Amino acid sequence: MSVEVRHLTKTFGKFTALNDVSLRVESGELVALLGPSGSGKTTLLRIVAGLEFPDAGTNPASQVLYHDEEVTNLPASQRRAGFAFQHYALFRHLTVFENIAFGLRIRPKATRPDDATIHRRVTELLQLIQLDPLGNRYPSQLSGGQRQRVALARALAVEPKVLLLDEPFGALDAKVRKELRRWLRRLHDDIHITSIFVTHDQEEALEVADRVVVMNEGRIVQVGPPHEVYDQPANAFVFNFLGNVNLFQGRMAGGRVSTGDTEIFVTDESDATDAEAAIYFRPHDVRVTTEPMGQNSIPARIRHANLAGPLVRLELERIDNQGRFEVELNREQWKTLARQPGEQVYVDLQRVRVFAADRTIPVNDFSI
Repeated sequence: MSVEVRHLTKTFGKFTALNDVSLRVESGELVALLGPSGSGKTTLLRIVAGLEFPDAGTNPASQVLYHDEEVTNLPASQRRAGFAFQHYALFRHLTVFENIAFGLRIRPKATRPDDATIHRRVTELLQLIQLDPLGNRYPSQLSGGQRQRVALARALAVEPKVLLLDEPFGALDAKVRKELRRWLRRLHDDIHITSIFVTHDQEEALEVADRVVVMNEGRIVQVGPPHEVYDQPANAFVFNFLGNVNLFQGRMAGGRVSTGDTEIFVTDESDATDAEAAIYFRPHDVRVTTEPMGQNSIPARIRHANLAGPLVRLELERIDNQGRFEVELNREQWKTLARQPGEQVYVDLQRVRVFAADRTIPVNDFSI
């Protein structure tokens, strides 16, 4: 079941939640809508579900299609979409079994399955979410992760054409989130239902989704597989939003970017103009040494070393007084470096991206 939206615009008073948004989700895909608060991702999901409708007068070309059939004006009850919310919305007075069965029992009599069919369907779903021994418990007797699985099973019980998830793990702690998102990926691989989920968690989107849709200020700014949006960000916003980054301000001229006492040479000099530039790099895309390794080596002083966990995170201050930044080393690299807070090191930038005048300018990937 493919899902497509065309030229969606949605306003709430003077606030534009969606601005001419178009997107197609292929049958069987698991797609993440990723963006900061207010980017429009939940509004887009609710319009796909039929819980909101696009502004009719703003763009007559607005459409929502399920399997290439228009459903733009159909209410949620007629779209056969399964919807799971962040806060579960389980019925406290019903058992786990009856919560899952609820959508089947309230169907019109003409389409309502008999009790034996409902029992079989719910039992299958309890096995699928690995909670079959807990069917007689009540939601208050479950953990947060278990309640979220029940909410997903209830959404699947009605055999939806598409599964829509709004921050499904947002109310859970970090460890449970990691466990459940891996479980969701395995579940999707088993049932292959077209799924769209909203998240503001970059790691969650990159780990779970087949494709990531990055949104900002009511628009889609990039769509692609996780590795593509991470390694080839379309603009500075995407680079900055997807994971930890460092930013140096500089100026681009004559095929190079100057930042303090350091110069970085761009790949294509024809694209380099005299302009202000922003230099982005991730904390792990560096090599830290005790001696300069090239003209892209930035001298810095160690201000703080966080040794907790598998990585050593260093807070550094540039010697040329151009600000502080962070780098990440594994423990063996830190041991080999043999430096302590207060001592000087050199940071060799391995991969950087330069953004200037709303254009991406490729930069050499410096080899070790």
